[in-house]
Order: sequence, then C-alpha cells, then structure tokens
Amino acid sequence: MIGTLTKAGAAFLAPWPAEADPPIFYGYDGQYTKLQPPMRVPSRPILTAGGTLIDFSSLRGKVVLVNFWATWCVPCVYEMPSLDRLQARLSGGGTVAIMPVSMDTGGARVVEAFYRRLGLSHLKIFADPAQQVGYFRTSNPGHGAFPLYALPITYMIDPDGLVRGYVPGAAKWDSPEALALIEYLGKN
Repeated sequence: MIGTLTKAGAAFLAPWPAEADPPIFYGYDGQYTKLQPPMRVPSRPILTAGGTLIDFSSLRGKVVLVNFWATWCVPCVYEMPSLDRLQARLSGGGTVAIMPVSMDTGGARVVEAFYRRLGLSHLKIFADPAQQVGYFRTSNPGHGAFPLYALPITYMIDPDGLVRGYVPGAAKWDSPEALALIEYLGKN
C-alpha cells in the first residue's frame, strides 16, 4: 500500500505501512534489531574448545535462535527456562532450532550442572569457552562470527542461513510476540 506525504507543497510517495517490517518484539534490555545488510553464518563447522561441534549448514531450512549466555549471568538464568519451554513446544515441528551457546570457561561440564539445577531438559548443550563462535573483545582472538554486545544476546537466522537480527538481553521466548517473530523469519 502506498501513502502520500506532503511537505512544502511537494508530494512524496512512501510505503505505508511498511509491510516487510518484522513484528515488534521486546526483551528486557532492548527490542529486536534488524541487521542491514544481513550477515551470512559461517559455512564451515566449528569445533569449539569446549568440545561442541557447531555446524550452521546442517540447520539450513530452519529458523535458528543462537542464544549466547553464561551460568554466572543473572539475566541469563532468568531467560533460560523460557528457551527450554519454547524448545519443548517446538520439538515436534522441525522448522526451528534453538542453539544456546554457553560462554562459560568451564565448558559443557558447568552447563550440565546448571541445566540439572534449573530443571532444563529440552535444550542441547553448546559450549564456546574460547570465543570461536561469539566474541567479546574487538580483537576477536577466537575468530568468532557473532559480536557479543551483552549477555544474553540472541541472534536470529533465517532458513537461508542469513543472520537477520538480534535481541539484546533476556527475553520471554515462549511469548506470543516471540512466536510471531519466529514465524515471520520463517516466511520472509
């Protein structure tokens, strides 16, 4: 749909409303931010120092939520149960993958204990202690693909393997608003 805007006697054509815009989704520290241009995920599998194999090419055709977090991060502790509930809800569908990547230096062992303590039973364990997938430092010593502006931070990848945007901070991933955003990414 095209609307007409008038400024100083001249007419300008502008899209109204912007139909290609994603649904609004807010986390506790910010809203979904669309990346322009989107970035491509790494094409090669990454074997992290934590012993986790991360292969984005095996997830083609799915919407992927790559959530970077740590056991010592209070907002992460709050967020993880909603990711676990979302994973439980989506487990039969096969069109969405959740990849919670722990940045803990203790690796998978620390994450396993954390999952047990919180009763998280639906999420897989991904550990990236050497920052080979996500990175904090601008020098990027582990050659990670995802800058970590905060913890938690969730990057959203479309079925074509393009990182479309991110949500900084904790969010309610099992909410109707989150599901609407995930559905949007699967269709656009």
